[in-house]
Amino acid sequence: MKKNSERNHKYYVLGFYLLLLGSWQLFSSLNLIQDYLFPAPVDVARRLWQLGSEGFLWPSIEATLARMAVGFSISAGTGLIIGLLMGMSRLINGCLRSLFLGLQTLPTAGWVPISVLLFGLSDHGIYFVIIMSSVAAVAIATSDGILNISPIYLRAARTLGTPAYAMPSHIILPAALPGIITGIKLGWTLGWHGAVSAELIKSSVGLGYLLYMGRELNDVSQVIAIMLITILFGLLLDRFLFGLIERSVRIRWGLESNAA
Repeated sequence: MKKNSERNHKYYVLGFYLLLLGSWQLFSSLNLIQDYLFPAPVDVARRLWQLGSEGFLWPSIEATLARMAVGFSISAGTGLIIGLLMGMSRLINGCLRSLFLGLQTLPTAGWVPISVLLFGLSDHGIYFVIIMSSVAAVAIATSDGILNISPIYLRAARTLGTPAYAMPSHIILPAALPGIITGIKLGWTLGWHGAVSAELIKSSVGLGYLLYMGRELNDVSQVIAIMLITILFGLLLDRFLFGLIERSVRIRWGLESNAA
């Protein structure tokens, strides 16, 4: 019964996107807006194919993903350490929480000007934008996950003789893991925004650079095509990377069945 429900859900989602695509094509066919301002899906797909055949698309995707791999690895590691300290010390949490909440209100593109001043037009500046865009989300989610742990778990661990040095790795982090994963997902999303925003200004390869070139050439088809690719990769990573990790954690904690 559950399998049938999941299958029907997938069909509904597929039908929704097909309806959305058909509505887009229909609206374009009515010629209410000029093609150079609102291209049809066929024109966007054709431009995307051209970018791929001309050798621009895949190197740009690889460059953006490589920058994210480096920048977000640093950001996630730093955020986890800071969040752990915040969650275990009220003093550190009181000092840093308001700072990180303030940093989260700053748009990711807001880090680009200072990165140019500090690092010039280099990949180091893009890493800086990715890190500053996402580290606060990871740290806050980690600290919240720790602070929301039921005191019963901690008392039970101490009663069973768990030494103090083993509490963070054996009790605190596993119990806070669902909240931490949510923060990492949010941090990845914000870092992805930051990477593309930085590439708009300070890169000669990447998805952001292709957006920039589409704007400079007044090529709306290219702009929309790269926007769709950016969204697609975000969804794929959420579904097949973070989604699988989150599901394994939920199964581990008995919040979801392991049945296929």
